[in-house]
Amino acid sequence: MRRTAAAMVALLLVAAACSAGDDDDAAADSFGGSNERALVASAASDSASTNSRELDADMSEEQAFDEEMAVAGEMDDAEMSDGSDTSALATGVAATPADFGRDIIRTAWIAVETADVAAAAARANSIIEGLGGFAFSQETSTRSRARTTLTFKVRPEQFATALERLSNVGELVEQSVNAEDVTDIVVDLNSRISTAEISVNRLREFLSQATEVEGVAELERELANRETNLERLRGQLRSLRNRVDLSTITLSITESVEAVPPTAVALRAWIATGDEDPCLGFTDVVVPPDGEVGFCFELENEGETTLTQVALNSNALRFRMEQLQVPGADDGADISRIEPGQRRIAKYSEQVDNGRVGGRVATRGLEIDVRLSAVPVTETGTELARLARSTALFLTVEEEDTPPGFGDALSGGWNALVAVGNGVLLVIGALLPFLPVIVIALAVALWWLRRRRARRSATAGVSNES
Repeated sequence: MRRTAAAMVALLLVAAACSAGDDDDAAADSFGGSNERALVASAASDSASTNSRELDADMSEEQAFDEEMAVAGEMDDAEMSDGSDTSALATGVAATPADFGRDIIRTAWIAVETADVAAAAARANSIIEGLGGFAFSQETSTRSRARTTLTFKVRPEQFATALERLSNVGELVEQSVNAEDVTDIVVDLNSRISTAEISVNRLREFLSQATEVEGVAELERELANRETNLERLRGQLRSLRNRVDLSTITLSITESVEAVPPTAVALRAWIATGDEDPCLGFTDVVVPPDGEVGFCFELENEGETTLTQVALNSNALRFRMEQLQVPGADDGADISRIEPGQRRIAKYSEQVDNGRVGGRVATRGLEIDVRLSAVPVTETGTELARLARSTALFLTVEEEDTPPGFGDALSGGWNALVAVGNGVLLVIGALLPFLPVIVIALAVALWWLRRRRARRSATAGVSNES
């Protein structure tokens, strides 16, 4: 089908060239037998014919481009449904153009991840230079994750090899390969350039024979238009040839980030008195005023990393790590390092002395805080963020029942006196705002008593006189 189409295009080109030649010859005869106005008209007619052919060629180019894109899409779909890996896909698409005799534009996109972006970029440049290619552009970014994007140009025969080697500079994440067949477009541009060159040469001959100013000006304008169109077609062909002769590969290198495994640790604590096992105790207990209190701490690694530098502490108890009793310590059990899924038990005992635990009064209740800290470490030895957990226990020491003594009596009397004094002060405080009224009332009462006494004294004097 493609060979038949190529043959038909060749026949059309020959017919177009012959038609252009006949038109130009007729124009030349008219110029020699009549005047330059007929020459200009012939040139204009030739221009209209050329423009018509160019319009048909443009339509043919668009149709050919659409057909080639459809074919390329079918090829890509077939290759993607093949089920092969990305390296095999790149090798299959990047066949040498000489194998088909076609003009094919090849482009590829490769995305890889690696721990050292700079080293991977240097290796990629070395690979391309070894294949005779070169780096066309490079963009580098260091935000959050280092990233470098390089664009390479290689010969089509080295396209598949370059893809395979560049895919190995890091861990392959993504790869896409495209092939665009532009053979028909190249053939069409060549034919249009040949026709335009013939037309330009004919107009130059006409211009060399023209003598009238008006005819010369018209021919020069037409010649400039056709030369401009010819250079535009040549530029399109050069650009297309460059894309065919040099394949483009874009490589994106991103810094890889180690996946952080989950980390978790559980902390539980209990209290018991006397000889009881503290791990079977409670979180809130009442203990006798004198005796021993046992504490049990359970640590469990619920994550997927090893916990190191494990430490327990408490502001209320103030114990040291070496004071903790670890069951199985003789067999190597240690709470300073806990593997994933392991559980460790640590015990500690404290003497109750005169209602105090760890030097703190506990007769009115004492909250005992327990804190855990640990550093998770991955299999590669990388330390992650420190973990911290806490829990709390509540302990109350019973008060001793002893008969009262002299000190208790003295303390009771003093407490009674203090209570009476507080009552008096309370009454005074309550009456203090009414002090002016009380003073006035007392003054009036005193005045009234004095007056009454004076009256009685006067009455008694009169009685004595009589």
